[in-house]
Amino acid sequence: MSDNRSGSTLLENILSKSDECFSVGELAMLKGHLLKNGPGEKWNWTCACGSALTDCVFWSSIIKQTYQADPENFASALTWNFKSKALALNAMAPFMFKKKFLKVINQPVNVKVTNTLNKLFQLVHEKSGKNFIVDSSKNPLQALAIYKKVTGFDVKIIWLKRDLRAIVTSKTKWKSLNKKKEKSMQKLLLDVFYYRRLCYTVSTLVKPEDIIELDYKTLATNTHEELQKIFNAFGMKAFPTPEYMELVEDHTIGGTPGRFSKKPIQYDDSWKEQYNDNKLAYFTGGVLNKI
Repeated sequence: MSDNRSGSTLLENILSKSDECFSVGELAMLKGHLLKNGPGEKWNWTCACGSALTDCVFWSSIIKQTYQADPENFASALTWNFKSKALALNAMAPFMFKKKFLKVINQPVNVKVTNTLNKLFQLVHEKSGKNFIVDSSKNPLQALAIYKKVTGFDVKIIWLKRDLRAIVTSKTKWKSLNKKKEKSMQKLLLDVFYYRRLCYTVSTLVKPEDIIELDYKTLATNTHEELQKIFNAFGMKAFPTPEYMELVEDHTIGGTPGRFSKKPIQYDDSWKEQYNDNKLAYFTGGVLNKI
């Protein structure tokens, strides 16, 4: 669970190096990849292995048993209004309005999603033979729906945080590259802060033993120590700490476009330079980080 541009692809890739884990990437994007709609155009909506999902050695049989067998009832991404009044109130006073989240995941359109995810997780488990399935879909409502509604699995959540100011500069960069309408730093800071508050609400609906918080900077600079937290919290066997982010026979969906090239795991704080001429935004972001 995290905002976009917060390091979820890095964390997913690290965990995929465990012999116990199978990473599906962003499972919420599965239907979009099948329809070639939404994020994924840069890699033509293929699996990380390079094949179309319907031709992939891992996904093809799963898709045949789910999407191709019953396309009308196949849905992989939760439907929710990011800026709805109910969720906005929740962000301001989560303990008063958090039941709104439960109403969202229980809507008929979202029950269809959790039914689909139940089938997908079971088939992924059977085909991979792994004890852990890693889903980096990020969306806090999607995480809550999986936690509350997916059966037959012991669901755990990792809340991955990153400095709000770094998220803003990264989003600004990608909006520019993708020729999307840009927002001011101040507006983006409020958006990412609001999103973090939604994540916080979800965390209050999860048992303490089923969720841990990690920091992106610490993950990138002290990977070994952060992995120990996951091992200890979730009963995962220790494995050698990887030094690189790279695809090794992966069959993941979505993720950052940069995942296709091998890169050393390291932290880059050059985002701070973007605030040289906007000290107010830098200060505001620092305050919001502490709330």
